[in-house]
Amino acid sequence: MRRRHYLLATSSVFGFAGCSSTSSDPTETAAKTETENTEQQTAGNTEEMTERQLSGHIRPAESPESPVKELSCEKGNFTRHPPMYDEGSVPWGDTGYVSLRIDGTAFEYGDTAQITLTNTSDSTLTLGLKYLYQIELLTEDGWQDVRGQTGDDEFQYVDMGTEAAPGQVFEWSLRLTEEGVVPDEKDFTVCPELVSGRYRFVYWTVTPVAVAFDLQK
Repeated sequence: MRRRHYLLATSSVFGFAGCSSTSSDPTETAAKTETENTEQQTAGNTEEMTERQLSGHIRPAESPESPVKELSCEKGNFTRHPPMYDEGSVPWGDTGYVSLRIDGTAFEYGDTAQITLTNTSDSTLTLGLKYLYQIELLTEDGWQDVRGQTGDDEFQYVDMGTEAAPGQVFEWSLRLTEEGVVPDEKDFTVCPELVSGRYRFVYWTVTPVAVAFDLQK
C-alpha cells in the first residue's frame, strides 16, 4: 500500500517538472501537487487502516437454536431496559458510515468478547458515548435486553458526542458475566442470570448497528 502511494507521488513530481517549461505558475502548480499528494496519502492510510481493523465477525453463520421462552425477573420493582432504537431497523455489521465487528461468534460464560467500531466514511463523525449499547438475548418475544434497573427512575443517558476521525476505532472488552455486560457508568442489574442462547450487541447512537454471538453456559 505504501509503495503505491510513493509511485503516485513520484508521478505527480514528474508532472510538475514537465510543466515548469510552460507558462503556468510554478508556485501554484507545486501547491496543487502537494495538496493532491496529501489527499492521496490520507485516503490510502484510511483504506489500509480500515482493511486491517475490519477483521472479525458480524454474526454466526448458523441459524440460532430455539429462542429462550421468556425473560422473567423475580426482583421486585424491576424494569427491563427498553430498546433505544426503532425495532426492526437495526442493520447487521455495517451502515453507510460505520462498521461493527466481534472477534468470535461462540463464547463460553466468563469469556471476554472484543468488539470494535470503525468509522468507514471519509469524514469525521460525531458519535455518542461508548456505553450507549444494549446486550440482548433472542427470546420467543424477540430481542430483549438482559439488563434493567430497580426503582422508579427512568432510563436516562447524557446527551454528549464524541468525534471519530476516518478509520478511528472504538473498542469494548466485555466479560460475558452478569457484572461484565454492565458499563461502569450505569447501575444496571442483569435479571435473570445469563443463560445459553443467541445474543446481540447493539450500539444504538446515531444509526444503530449490531453484531451477534452464541453463549454457552
